[in-house]
Amino acid sequence: MNKTKNKKARPFLLIELLNTFSKRELEHFSSFVNCTYFNTDKYAMALLDVLIKQVIHQTDFDQAVQCIVFKSIFPEKAAPKSALDIQQKSLLLAKMNLLMRLAEQFLCNESLKNNAACRTELLYAQLLERNQFFLFNRQLTKDEKTLDEQPAKGVDQYAHQFRMELGRLNYLHQRGYILKEDNLPELIESLDVFYLLNKLNLHTTCITMTRAIAKKKYDYEPMKIAEQLMDLPQYTKYPLIRIHHRAIELLNTNKLKDYQELLQLLDQYSETIPVVDLNNFYKIAINFCSQKIVEGHSDFYQHAFDLYRIMDNKNLLLERNFMPAAKLKNIITLCCRLGQFEWAMDTIEKYRPHLEKKYADSIYHFNMGAVAFYQNNFKTALSHFIRVEKVNITYNINSRAMLLKSHYELDTEYDERTMRTFLMAERFVKTNKSLRFEDKRAYRNFIRLLMNLYRVRHRASRVTPERLMEKLNNYDLISDKRWLADKIGDLK
Repeated sequence: MNKTKNKKARPFLLIELLNTFSKRELEHFSSFVNCTYFNTDKYAMALLDVLIKQVIHQTDFDQAVQCIVFKSIFPEKAAPKSALDIQQKSLLLAKMNLLMRLAEQFLCNESLKNNAACRTELLYAQLLERNQFFLFNRQLTKDEKTLDEQPAKGVDQYAHQFRMELGRLNYLHQRGYILKEDNLPELIESLDVFYLLNKLNLHTTCITMTRAIAKKKYDYEPMKIAEQLMDLPQYTKYPLIRIHHRAIELLNTNKLKDYQELLQLLDQYSETIPVVDLNNFYKIAINFCSQKIVEGHSDFYQHAFDLYRIMDNKNLLLERNFMPAAKLKNIITLCCRLGQFEWAMDTIEKYRPHLEKKYADSIYHFNMGAVAFYQNNFKTALSHFIRVEKVNITYNINSRAMLLKSHYELDTEYDERTMRTFLMAERFVKTNKSLRFEDKRAYRNFIRLLMNLYRVRHRASRVTPERLMEKLNNYDLISDKRWLADKIGDLK
């Protein structure tokens, strides 16, 4: 039964994979498939051609589309009717499986272009196996020069360094020079640095997972060996190792001293650290600020804002050329909290082209709405919030909450339409299966209290503001408690 299910799903896996290809990647893949060195099956070529022209990034691969594809690649076969029969499905599946294998091979080739360590390992081995010593030395010299010219060195660069040193040792051994000279100290150091950085990355991940999920537990005893290595003078000279060490200390201790030292190291060595690593280290620093804010240290709002400004100046906010929706929301919320409205709007406009395309407009309108709301431009805010469509559960819920608050601020008299909007929002929260129980309870309590607050404000209820405040304080879980308290205080 499971085998049958998997077999039926295979064509869709290919479509799903090709939908992740960019336009340029599809062009390169088409050239790859049409190259007889990699593929000689004309049906696979025709299949990819019709998929690119009529399916990929355009439509679902339903039964009707499958029939169109089949007729295009097998014109000599009997045309299917409304759906493919068993034999036709089997024939199409065979060509899709072939194209899937070609796609996997293409992705490996593409990755090899960008992975100097793997390319070096494979190429050096082939050159030495064929006794091409002159070519080996020329390639080694070229690789050394390329590596030296790279100011920012991370795990990938140290992996490349290790493979180069290993290739050099194999060369010395094969030429019979090993008794006169060797590079064992350099090889051991490059191996240790490569090992240490991977170990530190994984250790940081473990700590982060433990903090995010209370049930997660890991054995940190193996890390003690890595800690001994980090204390050796030859390894403390590597900025990336020192920064990793300090970041882990901050995660473990949550001390202000470690936070300040981490920022000093990042400022001092930012030019020598790869972008992806810098991004992760600044995230750790921002998470520290967030924790301090939760603990009641409001001065860390400014700390977090300053860190986002630094990341923006260093072009670190993008992740793989995309701006994550959650990150932009956090930045704009922080800006509004500090009254940095101009920078907030500039940031929204700057990163709008880098938002996920299908959600870009909704993300844009939510954040512009938030800026308008906190500037007390409630009518403008409302015009933005009503244009927010589904993004993710956080955006969807927060958008509804901001919409309700905008209605509350705008209405000068009791309006049944607003009350229906409140009830629809409550129903959405109640029936939503994506929300955790605690979040569902917090949002439902918020909406219920807001409805009572709305009635009291417009004299549609005999409940007093004092009673509302009492209710608010009795809730163990409620969203936007501070805003509600302020609004009740206004009524008093």
